[in-house]
Amino acid sequence: MKKETIAAAAAAIALSGTAGAHEFVCEKTIEGEVLHVVDSYPATLHFRIIVTNTHPTDASTALWVRDDALAKFLPAAPFTVEAGRSLELDAAITVRGQAECLRLSHAPACNGGIDDVFQVMFDGGLAQCAARLICMQDDRGEGAAR
Repeated sequence: MKKETIAAAAAAIALSGTAGAHEFVCEKTIEGEVLHVVDSYPATLHFRIIVTNTHPTDASTALWVRDDALAKFLPAAPFTVEAGRSLELDAAITVRGQAECLRLSHAPACNGGIDDVFQVMFDGGLAQCAARLICMQDDRGEGAAR
């Protein structure tokens, strides 16, 4: 993302008030959990993100979305969600071994941790949600002690 876009987004957040502001909340899960442990490989991981417009009367527009681990599955922004409605995003990723799982779990995130963070920016601010992926040792092959 260009510095100008980030600066404009930050200014929009700083200048937006709460009166009439639109609102998104989100939920992210892996296999229906916010903390998912992979203990055997290969494993197909089902990610789900639900973005809900919680404004009581107005549609809300997502100006941009970010999720470094799921970037290729995200919808193009901007997009609008009607009041009280949700947008559901589903993605499936297969990891063949622990090394691949670890690469996925360590996807860069703005918080510097290993949480798989989804962010949505709108005219009233920024909503984010995360799911954590824990990768156990692959005892059957890749990375296993012999």
